[in-house]
Amino acid sequence: MNTQLSPSVNVNFTNVSLKEKFFSQEEIETIKAHEKRENVKKGQPKDSCTTNLFFGFFFDGTKNNYVQAETARNHSNVARLYDCYPGLSVPGVLPKTTDWVTDASQYTNFFKVYAPGVSSPFKEVGDKADWLDEPFGAAAGRMGERRILWSLVQAINNVHRYFLKVPLVQQPEMDAMFRDITLNKSTRRNMTGKLPPMTSSFGKKGVRSDRMARAVFERILGRLHKAVAQHWPDCHTGRPGKISPAVVKTIYISIFGFSRGATQARAFTNWLQSLCELDAQLRGKSGGMSLGGFPVQFDFLGLFDTVAAIGVGNTLGGSTGHGAWADSEDSLRVPASIPCLHLVAAHEIRRSFPVDSISVGGALSSRHEEIVLPGAHSDIGCGYCPTEQGRGTDPNGDDMLSRIPLLMMYRTARLSGVPLKLELAGTSAKSRFALTRKAIADFNAYIATCQVKTGPLHLIMREQVRKCIEWRIWRRVSGAHPLQSSESFSRASNFDKNDLYSAALEFEEEIQKFTEWRREKGAHTLFRAQHRGFNNDHESEWLEIATWWKGELSVDPCVVTFFDNYVHDSRAWFKLRPGNPDNEVKAHKELQGWQRRRELDEANVKQPTLAGKSDYKVASDRLSPEQRRAVDEYRKTKAIPRMSNTGREPWESPIAWLAGSLSEFLCGTGS
Repeated sequence: MNTQLSPSVNVNFTNVSLKEKFFSQEEIETIKAHEKRENVKKGQPKDSCTTNLFFGFFFDGTKNNYVQAETARNHSNVARLYDCYPGLSVPGVLPKTTDWVTDASQYTNFFKVYAPGVSSPFKEVGDKADWLDEPFGAAAGRMGERRILWSLVQAINNVHRYFLKVPLVQQPEMDAMFRDITLNKSTRRNMTGKLPPMTSSFGKKGVRSDRMARAVFERILGRLHKAVAQHWPDCHTGRPGKISPAVVKTIYISIFGFSRGATQARAFTNWLQSLCELDAQLRGKSGGMSLGGFPVQFDFLGLFDTVAAIGVGNTLGGSTGHGAWADSEDSLRVPASIPCLHLVAAHEIRRSFPVDSISVGGALSSRHEEIVLPGAHSDIGCGYCPTEQGRGTDPNGDDMLSRIPLLMMYRTARLSGVPLKLELAGTSAKSRFALTRKAIADFNAYIATCQVKTGPLHLIMREQVRKCIEWRIWRRVSGAHPLQSSESFSRASNFDKNDLYSAALEFEEEIQKFTEWRREKGAHTLFRAQHRGFNNDHESEWLEIATWWKGELSVDPCVVTFFDNYVHDSRAWFKLRPGNPDNEVKAHKELQGWQRRRELDEANVKQPTLAGKSDYKVASDRLSPEQRRAVDEYRKTKAIPRMSNTGREPWESPIAWLAGSLSEFLCGTGS
């Protein structure tokens, strides 16, 4: 199967919370067939009922955090899907106000697990998002492994909680597991089967380090089996020794993730399968999968724009970002048997965010779909605030581009058997799925301008990146239709205007250098498409861009409207160098620091007892003239003034912008 460009969107996407309008009659029948698994089968009064368990796992993206999003209303699409999954949450992770309340007593066999994104607070795994965890979580995925391990334990705890109402593994034991266990393809390989003789030194507690995960999980699963064995059906009568609260038939599992959370979701899926194979093996049923002795079925894996960047990423070129637990050959390869939908960002231009395709050798499994949607990384998985960068005008975000991939994922997941129930969710949860007709019309108008609708991922991306670059040329700050004249720019906050305009000036600089380079190459230079790979520098990418480059061009009005009003400029916001604020809170702190330096400098100048002494020199405030002007305005208004900023991925290196646009999508990141 090939990767697909997104199809046009049906107008019924405005009615997602109304099941009968969002789904066709045939689709509703499919959903009803899946829901039969959820309905408890009542027997005679003397008999127990039979039931199934449903587990949903939700891995949020880098810096995405449900609690922090409550104020800014910038919940990721993973968090929005979590809201419409019924059942019991993990106590303490989120406020009780987020718990499922509609007919809660009917969903005691449903469990949902939410893992906040790396570089954000998550006390259960020891992530403080402090001076160490926040920057290294953002740069290298620090604490991602702990989130996977914690989620594996929650799967075990869910079984125990259903029967005994308390978790099996408590926090002190969890903390010890963080210290003892390493997750990688070697340790996962040793989770099942007969282990070969030991040939190397022992690790902690007398167990070789690459076998520690198996040793710990064997011990925990043994305790789980002992606790729930009375609920297993007797091999002769088919009835368990204890039939309350119900006779469990099957555990159905669905998993979602965005960005590095999608990377975690893929690794978690493989690890959970290995854990379930080990569980079956411990009961003498090798070849199957169970948890706590109960059969397991994986219903669905939903991924929003997988970005690994674990360890050393591709920011500086030459590295794939597949370190530690995130190797592409094993840990991130999606099992062919699991239905999977991967939604990919068409216009993410940062080298720090290379997509990891779910294809293998460029081909997709028959049960896997990979769909390219227009937009930057967080236009697919969300995380932007309503009206951020002037994109959209609706205060609830009903005209945000990210709603379309959210509804696509919801639809596919529901039809795959995932028990999402937006129609039963709370009012606030429903409002986070709303979408305007105009957003649908503008999206469809853009899709209609695209020519490459199916094929290898990199070929679809080529056209999409070209459209993005052509729009940027159209909106050159020195051109006839400058960025600063667009309606979206005029709507943006000063903080966003500073990012957008500063980034546009950097683009202008690159165009000038590119034009000079092209002229020096001469008319006889053979411009050509670049090769796939992670090692392309900006000149090799310029060689491809030069094959179609036009300094002046006309752009379809539908394309201009779409990029102006819907697609966020992810590079403009993204600051690589420390000390360059990437949000308004940090910008205010920076300005306040400048103000203190300015006031200290002014006070020093006014000291008559010191000024004029031959051995006295007034300390400089170390501010540029523009920074002093910004401070003077800030003192008067306490609002962020217009000013330039820096710290983005520079173009004049392997982490270019114009050039980096193409390499982002030609780097062969399929497993």
